[in-house]
Amino acid sequence: MNFKITLSIIAIAIILAPACSKKRTEQETIQLKSEKIYFEELKMPMKIRFKNGKLLVSENSRITPGLPLIHVLDTFNMSYLFSQGKTGFGPGEISNASDFDLGSKDSTFWVYSSMEKRISEFSLFEQSDLAMHQIKQPVNFFKAYSCLFLTDSTFLGTFVDSPHRFVEFGLTGDFERGYGSLENFTDRTDLDNFNLSQINSGWFNSNPEKTIFAIASIYYDKIDVFDARTKEFKTIYGPDPEVFEFELHQEASGSTVIWAWDAPYQYRDIEITEDRIYALYGGISEPAIKKTSEVAKILRVYDLDGNMIEQYELDRSFRSIALDIENKKLYGITTDSDPGIAIYSLPQ
Repeated sequence: MNFKITLSIIAIAIILAPACSKKRTEQETIQLKSEKIYFEELKMPMKIRFKNGKLLVSENSRITPGLPLIHVLDTFNMSYLFSQGKTGFGPGEISNASDFDLGSKDSTFWVYSSMEKRISEFSLFEQSDLAMHQIKQPVNFFKAYSCLFLTDSTFLGTFVDSPHRFVEFGLTGDFERGYGSLENFTDRTDLDNFNLSQINSGWFNSNPEKTIFAIASIYYDKIDVFDARTKEFKTIYGPDPEVFEFELHQEASGSTVIWAWDAPYQYRDIEITEDRIYALYGGISEPAIKKTSEVAKILRVYDLDGNMIEQYELDRSFRSIALDIENKKLYGITTDSDPGIAIYSLPQ
């Protein structure tokens, strides 16, 4: 069965929506060539981020038990420095490393563990198996599945069944504030908040200054951008806003979204600066990924008004990217049989 359909009426409605940005100009695609460096310490690398001359790399939780979940690399000479993060549920241990938060200190970074709902602080300069500091996600906010620091005392997160796009809450769970709403970009009228959360799921990140937060959607060509200073949202729609069909599967706890097997994933990662959005775009389905190992080879650069500034075609496929904006360097985790770190010099 072919579940792929194009909803032209919905696409037109999206274009006309006043709160959304549709400004785009045709951009010539620039081809970039990379240098790849292999590190034997990296086994199943999943996420990469850059901070203060260091690359932070997380591992898939399915690696061999006993191996570290985090690696720190030096970008000055692209050398391996040390590992962090002992697997476990005890004090200082982490169950998995699903995301990074660069934090507000120059000397540390944070790792979010979605399995145990805990965020752990590690040193950027000294090796340690155990975290320096850990914060447990408040019990009354256990439905938040992705969290970043908004301030030193508050989180901004995405929830599995909230009507809001983002929810701000205190580290002790003492307050809650919602921002934005989940978009129903389909023609279905039978979707509850949980289903809307599913179809709007994506890669969540912020700029180092914590002024801009954004989600690059997995199943639709859009990026929701939140200005933490003004508390306003803007949605950037990419050039391929096709809606792919899905089914609602009934379970004891309610209905859940099941996408067509051949529905291509859209964005695969996102990096944010003070005035730019760098979005790693795939447009590749699961069957194609299994066949070729290619996940994403397009980097789109938008300004905060939704204008596409640049589009790059990368010579390798990536699952995650990191940006050193000062030195105009792009780093990525390759998806080939011996994954490593590839380096690009971005045009000035």
